[in-house]
Amino acid sequence: MDILKTNGHPITVIAPEDKYTKKLTGQDGVHFIPLKKLDRDTTNIRANWQLYKEFKSIYNQVKPDLILHYTSKPIIFGGRAAHQLNIPSIAIITGLGYAFIRKGWLQWITRRLYKSAAKYHKTFVFENKDDLQLFEDHFIEKSQGMAIKGCGVDVDYFKSKKHIESEDVQFTFVGRLLKDKGIREFVEAAKLLKDKENIKFNIVGELDEENPSQISKSDLLQWINEDLISYFDFKDDIRPILEKASCVVLPSYREGMPRTILEAMSMAKPVIVSDVPGCRETVIDGVNGFICDVKSGPSLKNAMNKFLALDKNQQMEMGKKGRAMILDGFSSTQIAEKIFTIIQQNAIV
Repeated sequence: MDILKTNGHPITVIAPEDKYTKKLTGQDGVHFIPLKKLDRDTTNIRANWQLYKEFKSIYNQVKPDLILHYTSKPIIFGGRAAHQLNIPSIAIITGLGYAFIRKGWLQWITRRLYKSAAKYHKTFVFENKDDLQLFEDHFIEKSQGMAIKGCGVDVDYFKSKKHIESEDVQFTFVGRLLKDKGIREFVEAAKLLKDKENIKFNIVGELDEENPSQISKSDLLQWINEDLISYFDFKDDIRPILEKASCVVLPSYREGMPRTILEAMSMAKPVIVSDVPGCRETVIDGVNGFICDVKSGPSLKNAMNKFLALDKNQQMEMGKKGRAMILDGFSSTQIAEKIFTIIQQNAIV
C-alpha cells in the first residue's frame, strides 16, 4: 500500500472488521469499508449469494479502477462481482488451505468454483511455484499465472538484536493450533526425543475453533500436563519468542509461503519444515535448516537430531544463511515492488 500511496493512488480496503483493520482507520489515502457477509467456513448457498451481492453493491459504490482479491471467497465471489461490472481484477492466492488438503466433496466444490473463477481475473498471483503449477494444470491459462515469494518480511523489524545463549536447545512451533499445521507431528517428535537432556519444545499460537482442522483444548492440556511442551499464547510482537528459539519448526501439510518461517529466517534462526508446497521453497536442506517428510513424526525427529548434532557455531552459521536468503529475495520491499509491477501491467495507474 505504501508504494501505491507514494504514487498518489487512493486505496479502498474491503474486509471484515477486526483489530487489524482498525489500524487502517485514519491513514491518509486509505478508505476502509467493512465487509459484513463474509463467513470463511460456511458452504451455505444463500449466505455465499449474499456475499456476492455485497461485493457487487460495494464495487458499484466505489467504482475502482482495479481490484486485488485475496483468499478464496473474495477471489470466487468478489471476482464474479467485478467481472459482472467489467472491473479488472487480480487474484492473489495466499494458500490453498483445508479444502485442498482434505479430499472429499468440499475439495470437489472448491476446485469447480476456482475453475469458474478463471475468467473473472486478468492475473493470478501465487506465493509458490507448486500452487502455480497446480492451477495451470487444472484451472487457468498459463499466460494468467505468476509466482512471487510470499507477502514479504520487514527485514529491519525482524532482525535479531542479540544472540541469546541458552543451555537448552529450544524447538519452537509458531502458528494456529491445527492438525494441518503438523502440530501433532511436532508433539510426536517431542515424545520421541523426551529422554534427551536439555531440550525444550515450545508451542506458540491460538486455538482456531472455526477451523475443522483444529486440535481440541483437551489435547493441548494433556500435552502440557505430560510436560511434553510449553505453551504460550500468540503475541502481536512475536520477536521475543523467536529470539529465544534455537530452531523454528513448521511440519505443515501445505502452505502458501509460511510467514512465521520467513520471519524466523529474517531473525537468523535455523528452521525445519516439511517437504510440501510453500515450505520447501524456504529451505535448502542442510544449509539454512532441514526438510522432513510430511505427516511423519519420526522423520521430524530425525531432522531435529541432525540439528542437535551441530555445534553452536554451525547452528549460528545456519541461521545467518537463512537471513541472507531473506535479504536476497523475500523482503517486503522486494515483494511490494513486484506486486506494484503486476498492478501496472493490469491497469492504468
